[in-house]
Amino acid sequence: MATKRKLTLSKSAYIRSLQCLKSLYLYKNYYTEKDIPSAELLCRFRQGISFGKQAWQLFPDGIDVAPKSNFTNAITRAAQKVETLLVENQSVTLYEASFCFQSILTILDILVKKNNSLFAYEVKSSIAITPTYLHDAAFQYYVMTQAGREPQKFYLVHLKEHATLDNVSLDDFCISDITSEVKERQLFVTENIKKALIAMEDDNLLSLSKGEQCTMPYLCDFLGFCTKQNQTENHV
Repeated sequence: MATKRKLTLSKSAYIRSLQCLKSLYLYKNYYTEKDIPSAELLCRFRQGISFGKQAWQLFPDGIDVAPKSNFTNAITRAAQKVETLLVENQSVTLYEASFCFQSILTILDILVKKNNSLFAYEVKSSIAITPTYLHDAAFQYYVMTQAGREPQKFYLVHLKEHATLDNVSLDDFCISDITSEVKERQLFVTENIKKALIAMEDDNLLSLSKGEQCTMPYLCDFLGFCTKQNQTENHV
């Protein structure tokens, strides 16, 4: 078995767990077995990053506080910097603000502190507000709140209807208030974080068979691993 990575739970890992707990287990313990991403997937990923940076223009003169890497220590240091800036400034805008609570981590796209009130903005390069986006935001709200930084409002920044990712302008952005939806999901988040933290160390999940969870709502990036695993078991 591959050497285990430090078992922290990030937003992306949490979203992965909602689709399949085995996928989360593999991500934490068999990371190198991930499928090679397609050129199309990489292109969409780059578009999403570019769209997120463009959204910064909606809130100019902010401070980029993104962690230098995805490693836990870097995110923790970034979260400490965020806390310092929030304490020192009555009003400030932060890009890629990190928050940590115990072993749970998240990075928010845009955080605005205005007159000592916090306003959270998550950016998605899509027109629709999907259930996954709401779960994503609810997780971030949970971590921020547990870290002592509950936002007064939580917004989703996304594309207006009929807009495309080609030649995006500021007029193509839509800001939707999803605070009530996010708050309604807090019990769900709490329960599923507990499941995810257990699943990361549950070796029994390795025997879970393929199913609908492999492709819904997203194509799992461990599908190749599980396919080979099933083939091996069928020939035993």
